[in-house]
Amino acid sequence: MVTGREKELQYLNEYYKKTGTQILVVYGQKGIGKTTLLEQFMDGKDYWYYEAISCSTRQQRVFMAEHLKDMGVSSLEYPEFEELFSAIEESKDSKKILVIDEFQNMCKTDTDFFEALYRYINRADKKNDMFVILCSSSIGWVENSMVSKLGSLSRMLSGFYKIKELKYQDFKVHFPLFSKEDSIGAFSILGGVPGLWQFFNDEFTLRENIESFILQSNEKLFDYGQQYVAEELRETAVYNTLLVALASGKRKLNDLHLHTGFSRAKISVYLKNLMQLEIVEKVFSVDTEGRDNTQKGIYQIRHPYVHFYYRYLFPNQTKIMFMETAVFFDRFIAPTFKMFVTECFRQVCREFLEIENAQGRLPDKFVNLGQWVGKKGNIDILFQNEEDEIMTGICNWENDLMLYEEYALLKECQESAKIKAEYIILFSKGSFDNRLREEAKKNPHLALVSLEQM
Repeated sequence: MVTGREKELQYLNEYYKKTGTQILVVYGQKGIGKTTLLEQFMDGKDYWYYEAISCSTRQQRVFMAEHLKDMGVSSLEYPEFEELFSAIEESKDSKKILVIDEFQNMCKTDTDFFEALYRYINRADKKNDMFVILCSSSIGWVENSMVSKLGSLSRMLSGFYKIKELKYQDFKVHFPLFSKEDSIGAFSILGGVPGLWQFFNDEFTLRENIESFILQSNEKLFDYGQQYVAEELRETAVYNTLLVALASGKRKLNDLHLHTGFSRAKISVYLKNLMQLEIVEKVFSVDTEGRDNTQKGIYQIRHPYVHFYYRYLFPNQTKIMFMETAVFFDRFIAPTFKMFVTECFRQVCREFLEIENAQGRLPDKFVNLGQWVGKKGNIDILFQNEEDEIMTGICNWENDLMLYEEYALLKECQESAKIKAEYIILFSKGSFDNRLREEAKKNPHLALVSLEQM
């Protein structure tokens, strides 16, 4: 069983059982685990798998024919797609699974593949149903360009299924030897992308992993962040400039304009492209009566490793080549790393609350979870139930001790947001000061949760 992918596996198996030929588009970012999921799904079934590469349509058909020959299936030297489909299906009489991985490499320039597939599945002499899975790591193309490219041919598609990031709970299962602090720190770098998890080792500390597997020029993660961006985007100099500015804390359009010198219109276009690829996201607040007190037009890097790369490696490439890794870590990473991990800790706390909520361990059943980003402070957690009762919370990662003053600031933010919280929950990497502890004893609607309790 693929850890954390039980629902996705069940979904594919249910699709497989449907009568008639089904064509399902399965997509998600690179390294998210699509191929591993498909391998698990195809195990024990009759399937044919092919990974498309960027080349001409004619060359693609030649490669497919050679792959068939390697599997003992005869095919013409220069076959048409329909001849390839026939050879694949006739290799066995059972229902065949046809998987084309990175299928955008067949379709970005022309629609020959889809036209041939349409003709084939509607042929009168076709023997069996097929389950066709078209897999892609090109999120932006699938979500924004594919349907218009295919035109009327898109009606032959049975559905779309997006493979999303795994949760922190899955990460903990994969790395059981990490301390809780190192586990969240590592998750802030690798995120829920299992393709990146293979490069870390929980027998080492987080610092040892960073020094050994990121800061070494011969390691894959050393320039992975820039490679990931360059795979889908042109004009990488512009994107690199925007990403390093975002990573340094310049999160508003005007701040980016002042830092980069690019026009606001140009920045907006490039941010849109980055958001389509799920590299950057716009930060939204839960809508409250205090909406005038929220910060608007805030952007942040969504992809954890891209964020880490552009925060620490990209702006210091010259220095990293001439410094010992330990010295580089102490000088450029250690001073701000707690701040870097803070956003990840907020996500982990929200995930913790979602699990507690699903298992009925919260004081009520909540349905909407978000945040409120104010001009003078933030509410990290804003959880509402169907009766509009609210639980608010904040998450402290940077300090070993959470102070009463942070609780007081949260209550000020609630006033700015013009909300009343029936319940308040405070999360802290460490412990809580005595005043907070005394307040929690008196107030049954105030909960204190340390990292050790999570």
